[in-house]
Amino acid sequence: PEACRTCHMGFDHPQWEMYSGSKHGVRYQLKRDGVIPEHAAGPTCQTCHMQEGNHEVRTAWGFLAVRLPMPEDPEWAADRATILQALGVLDPEGNPTPRLDVVKAADVARLTQEDWDRERNKMLATCNQCHSGNFAREELQKGDDMIKAADHLMAEAIRIVAGLYEDGILAKPESYAYPFPDLFTFHDAPTGVEQRLFVMFLEHRMRTFQGTFHGNPDYALWYGWSEMQRDLTEIRERAEEMGRRHEKGE
Repeated sequence: PEACRTCHMGFDHPQWEMYSGSKHGVRYQLKRDGVIPEHAAGPTCQTCHMQEGNHEVRTAWGFLAVRLPMPEDPEWAADRATILQALGVLDPEGNPTPRLDVVKAADVARLTQEDWDRERNKMLATCNQCHSGNFAREELQKGDDMIKAADHLMAEAIRIVAGLYEDGILAKPESYAYPFPDLFTFHDAPTGVEQRLFVMFLEHRMRTFQGTFHGNPDYALWYGWSEMQRDLTEIRERAEEMGRRHEKGE
């Protein structure tokens, strides 16, 4: 795992921090230190993500935890559509954009149900080496549920910023092709409220669902979900203040 740490840590994907504080990571350390027997289970990053030495490290949800097809739940489908629009892969009418071709080429998202099922079944088979099938499915379902909840917060924040553009309160950068904030601007987002949206997406949303899938609920809660709630509160307050100032002509 220490070899993975050199890259898989930090701002947008702190897998090392989440793994090392999880039951898997703690058991690996205890096993290496001789506290528990050599034959005891102590899964490493490679155990779960590099089956048979394959460094593709693919997962069902992909890097950004967005996928196709859309979910049957109408609220979640609307939330995910908003996020995909802010990522620039869907236009305002919900049609694919040229940026979707870039996502396909990079292979960072599962874009068919078959692709998603294949990666989920591969992970279930890996988990089943130590855990029962029911336990593995329930734990992975927790990650799915956390993504759904995080998407609801994220979508509201995106819609608030998009509303500022629509009302003429916030100038939409000319580089944005559509009337949504562009989450791929990263740290080049031009205003404080857009910067907060970027951090909410690439830091706190990532930690929310990644912490859950890595079996580290404390990390998922306090470094992810709680921070998303604070981000959304700040974005709401900033938007309200900007709206009041705009009405006064300030």
